[in-house]
Amino acid sequence: ARGAEPNQKLPTPPAHIFWTMRTACFSIFSASALLLHRDEVPSWACPNTAAAKAASRDWLVSGDATEDLADGKAIEAAVATEQQGVLADAKAWASGGVKDVAAAQKHLAQAASFQKQAAADKSSAELKKVGDEVAQAEQEQEEAAALAKKANAATKAEKAEAAQELADAKKLEEAAAAEKAGVVAMDIPALLQAEKATETQDTFVSFYAPWCGHCQTFVLQQNGGLNQLATALSSAKNLRVAKFDVDAEEIPSEHGYAVQYIPTIYMVCPGGKKAKYSGNMDQASLVSFVKTNACKASVP
Repeated sequence: ARGAEPNQKLPTPPAHIFWTMRTACFSIFSASALLLHRDEVPSWACPNTAAAKAASRDWLVSGDATEDLADGKAIEAAVATEQQGVLADAKAWASGGVKDVAAAQKHLAQAASFQKQAAADKSSAELKKVGDEVAQAEQEQEEAAALAKKANAATKAEKAEAAQELADAKKLEEAAAAEKAGVVAMDIPALLQAEKATETQDTFVSFYAPWCGHCQTFVLQQNGGLNQLATALSSAKNLRVAKFDVDAEEIPSEHGYAVQYIPTIYMVCPGGKKAKYSGNMDQASLVSFVKTNACKASVP
């Protein structure tokens, strides 16, 4: 076949092909934008990743009320016992430091007196001896002062560590109280059961992890958002407020649950219909979400 002539114009593609190509490009762009948006982590959530978990200090809450309360009390008791020992050690160190400083000062005063007397006697041997005594006394004084400083620093460090441990204990006890507040803990069988058409109630479920600080605030604290929501919806009929620990259970992604961040909230209806929440975490917005997506529930 012969190629096109140099000045020959190429044929214009039909209009329907042009619009088909344009629509395809727009669809690809929209899908990419949607995927990027899906991966965004809201300001009120933690990324559901191993790196985020490793960087968190909130791993200590188990989600079990009895266990968390016992752990909190045990930490408080351990801190109290440890503090008694720390205070005793600190007092001993401080006392020893004071005694050492006093002894060093006395030694230094004696050395200075000897030095003055040796100078009066003009004895070079005595002057050297006294000079050594002075140097030794000064070193002892520096060592005693350093010991006292070290004891003080150690006491401050121990107090800071104890304060952190007490804060951890308080967090555990608050979580234990929240865990008894009526929010249902769900596992995979319970969650899949909630989807069955024979069920008579809707389920508002928050996927969370104990190590996530935002989950601590919303799910596990006694006055957290989830417990406040459960209280606000206590008069609703055919509605269950639940939580799902993603550390204790595999996320049932094959059933349509996408949990890229935590907390992630779903409204689950009998029959398998589900809606994912993406709004603000205030109570009014959450209640509105429940009302909008309710199937069996009746919310006043």
